[in-house]
Amino acid sequence: MRTLVGVVAALAIMGSTAGAATAEPAGSTPLDTLAACPATARSDAPVLLIHGTHADVEKSLGPVRQGLLDDGRCVYGLDYDSDEPLSASVDYFTAAVHRILAVNQGNTLDLVGKSQGALIARAVSLRFADRATNPIRTVVAVSGPQQGTSIAGIRLPTLPTGSSVPQGLPFLSPAMFDMLAGSPYLTRLNSGPMVAPGVRYVMTATSYDEIVTPYTTAFIHAPGVTDILVQDGCAADHTGHMAGSTDPRTVDLVLNALDPVRHPTVRCAANDNRK
Repeated sequence: MRTLVGVVAALAIMGSTAGAATAEPAGSTPLDTLAACPATARSDAPVLLIHGTHADVEKSLGPVRQGLLDDGRCVYGLDYDSDEPLSASVDYFTAAVHRILAVNQGNTLDLVGKSQGALIARAVSLRFADRATNPIRTVVAVSGPQQGTSIAGIRLPTLPTGSSVPQGLPFLSPAMFDMLAGSPYLTRLNSGPMVAPGVRYVMTATSYDEIVTPYTTAFIHAPGVTDILVQDGCAADHTGHMAGSTDPRTVDLVLNALDPVRHPTVRCAANDNRK
């Protein structure tokens, strides 16, 4: 019988060796195709959106992107393989930050991530922590497993009845394993400061999250971090993890975090966990 420890150890090896980190993992948007912001874009920092697992920017952050475009903001949304180890995706998006800054001859950028993308966004900001001025101005994280999700939150095919292998674990992709509480990747990432100095962080979560569990793992209690629970001040909003992508209150919280002057209002709308 394989024990849980044995399975986890095997997956740790797989997660650390599968797909050596490269600037552009297979299936990712080629970074040399990223052009400068259009001349008509408002003179503000560009925004890089990072989608969640097995999704794309439209599924994860479509209404947020539209709201930013309506404001005249310059918005980048890149495809990436969300099954790759998180280290590879963080390498890729760090390179994307360099590319976006270079083509725009700029020095600041905002990051918005949903779920896995929210964790990646924070990790990318930490890559610049040793700079005198961090180019990442704001990180807005929507339901991100910043401190790791429990295995109960990862929905995978079940094994035959009576199987001796812990349910679900053999089917984890490297990225899913990396997002588990206590994984080698998260242990390394969170062994030092959780956030970078000089960066503003806004972490949102919903108490009805069925994927990132417990939902409090999306929060970080540190200077420069604002933790927001969707239900605070709006008990009628029962949005879960997936529905949060289009939930009016969640969308408003993100837009308000990026620009409270242009988005001063955060709606409270009843939501029965539908997108």
